[in-house]
Amino acid sequence: MNRGELKSSGLLLPALLVTVIPAAATILAILLGNVLILDYDHVLLGAIWTGIDVFFGLIFRFIFRELSVETRQTVANRMLPATLFFLPASSILTPLAGYYLANIEGIWSLGNPIVDAVIVVTAVVVATGFITIFYQSLLIAIGKGEGDDAILRRRFYWIVNGAFLQAILQIGLISLMAYWVVYQ
Repeated sequence: MNRGELKSSGLLLPALLVTVIPAAATILAILLGNVLILDYDHVLLGAIWTGIDVFFGLIFRFIFRELSVETRQTVANRMLPATLFFLPASSILTPLAGYYLANIEGIWSLGNPIVDAVIVVTAVVVATGFITIFYQSLLIAIGKGEGDDAILRRRFYWIVNGAFLQAILQIGLISLMAYWVVYQ
């Protein structure tokens, strides 16, 4: 689906809104230094991002392989525009909000093994999303291999497995952060 098709399908505005609204909330919270807004932003974006990864990685993988070729193509064309915008944005905004939140609350401390682990796992989670989910989604959205069901299946295989890996890593990351905040 190219930009013209995306625009004519009515998906461009919703796809942009799912990026602009969280980005504006994060930037506003950072500029205001408001802990409450920053905390809500970080937690809600992280929950939505993790939820999408759980959905793709655990649920959608079983549904997608049972769909007809035409339905797979339709689902890909309708779902991926928003995914292409939101997932990269949330994978950057969530850790960014968390970093500022930790600084404001005075719990950011390099050299702390938990903080170092959070940094490493966050980097792996973000990289996994860009390498698998974003890249394969982008190829589908721009029509590489369009019409070839084997290519579409392979691309979605990478997307759902990338999402599955991200979901597991995010659950570990959430556990590390909860431990850090409670026992700092």
